[in-house]
Amino acid sequence: MSDSFLWRKVNEQEKQEIKKEAKRIMDSFHKALSRVEKKVSEARVEREECERVEGEGEEASKEFREIMLKNAPETDNGFIKAEKGEWRGR
Repeated sequence: MSDSFLWRKVNEQEKQEIKKEAKRIMDSFHKALSRVEKKVSEARVEREECERVEGEGEEASKEFREIMLKNAPETDNGFIKAEKGEWRGR
């Protein structure tokens, strides 16, 4: 299979057309965003205690559990298997 369709050189005229199209898309996006109503609110929750108290919770429906397990890449005896990630400070 040839990868030639994935990359090719473009001439100056094509570069200018690409730049114009990119600018048109960005301007259109900017115009659409400017019409969005802006609401600034404080994301703050008033609590008497610093930690949330865990409740008893509810048992998930059998259908939900089946769907989750079906969508999981790998399961083991009714549990989703996942690789433990490594913490990377940035």
